Amino acid sequence: MKALIFSDSHGNFQSINDAVCSEKNVDLIIFAGDIQRDADNILSSFPEIPLVYVLGNNDWSVHEVPFDKVFEFGGKRIFLTHGHNYHVKSGLSLLRQKAHESGADICVFGHTHIAHCEDMDGILMLNPGSAWSTFMVIEIIGGEVSVKLKKRV
Repeated sequence: MKALIFSDSHGNFQSINDAVCSEKNVDLIIFAGDIQRDADNILSSFPEIPLVYVLGNNDWSVHEVPFDKVFEFGGKRIFLTHGHNYHVKSGLSLLRQKAHESGADICVFGHTHIAHCEDMDGILMLNPGSAWSTFMVIEIIGGEVSVKLKKRV
């Protein structure tokens, strides 16, 4: 199973479009918020690829989409959030605690615009950085997780 992870596109859908078009055999797109319009564009441009997404701190007028979501992918439980509600610019302890409480194996977040990949107490913490410059590819095969940070194509 292969997923692409994006965050903080802030209206630059072209970078997401280019990345999705450059990857083969994508089973899921994960979008950690900022800006909802870009999530809508993903849905309309790639209707054959499922999308899981949450709102970010710049998504003011959307009410039907949550700020946090827990879902399963490739046999792993993933906690997805933008991160602003957990003050990730000041550290990851609140976010790690929330991911732990949700039973997550993997936590995906954004907000800082800085890519991050770290195992914290058994939870893989992933931030793809800003879609303007980077995204992540996560593959889960036989329960094994591999993550690659990729530069914008």
